[in-house]
Amino acid sequence: MKGFLHSQDGSYAFPLGPKVTTIGRENCDISINSNNVDNQHALIEFDDEQRCFILKDLNSSTGTYVHDCRVQNAAVRLNNEDVIRFGFNGLPLEFKIEQQQQQQHQEAFYDNVLKIS
Repeated sequence: MKGFLHSQDGSYAFPLGPKVTTIGRENCDISINSNNVDNQHALIEFDDEQRCFILKDLNSSTGTYVHDCRVQNAAVRLNNEDVIRFGFNGLPLEFKIEQQQQQQHQEAFYDNVLKIS
């Protein structure tokens, strides 16, 4: 399963790593050059067991937001098309899961449900 952070105007997309992707101003997988973003601001990791992406704020000073709700001392499971901002006034980025992989995962889930029933 592949995940991406897309700008809302569609001008660019950041691919997420297969396990952990760090986000911040310096020495990160995704670098955001903004005073509202800490050097090491947040991370997104893929949970193999739950087959989902998890967002964690790294105690940033300006916060990480999913649909305008601040993520503090928690891990948030990301859903397709969630809007994420790094810093209160940060550029909104849309989380997207590669559709082909998502559809195959859903079909496998429903196949398993039918076998159990």
